[in-house]
Amino acid sequence: MWSLRWKTPLSQYLGRGLAALALTLLPGCTSMPVTSMVKLMRTDFTHIDPSVLRVAVKLPQTVKPRRGGVKLKLTLATDGAKQEREFVLDDLNDPAELLSLRAEVSRGTAIHAFRLEPADVARVIAMRDDMLAAKQRGSKGSIIIGVSADGCRAGPLPDKVPLTTYLRTEADGEFFALARDIDLRAAVSAEQLATKLPPC
Repeated sequence: MWSLRWKTPLSQYLGRGLAALALTLLPGCTSMPVTSMVKLMRTDFTHIDPSVLRVAVKLPQTVKPRRGGVKLKLTLATDGAKQEREFVLDDLNDPAELLSLRAEVSRGTAIHAFRLEPADVARVIAMRDDMLAAKQRGSKGSIIIGVSADGCRAGPLPDKVPLTTYLRTEADGEFFALARDIDLRAAVSAEQLATKLPPC
């Protein structure tokens, strides 16, 4: 399983926007391009339409996300109370939406992209409304936005197993990298990697 998280104080989340205070991809392994940090700092999540939110991952062709295994998790903590919701992301099958990632595809790799199910968009908006209401009441807290995926191997793994993740927050915007070329072999032991990536 690979995962990424952003954790933002509620006051900042509702003010300047979504700040990249923490990004995690497998234990002990972090990497985010500076340009992406700036992009996230300037992103006001309260104005993002959840229906246009997109997540993508580049992996070797022999590593594939499991169907139904890619999830978005939202955790809202206010005044000691915690609200968590997890949403299974749907495959994004429209090639036109991936045009900005054409230059990212390299030999032996494939890009997989995902979106919220239409029925879940309203649920995400409801959570966002809860956050706004909490801010108006003067509550303090934080928001964690996470994406995780269960993967499997469809063949022998290469000497390096690079992982790159992307986010798109605007319908007419481009994907930008959240973490680039993280070698999963270097991040975990061979035994752990075999467990995290069982045969498909």
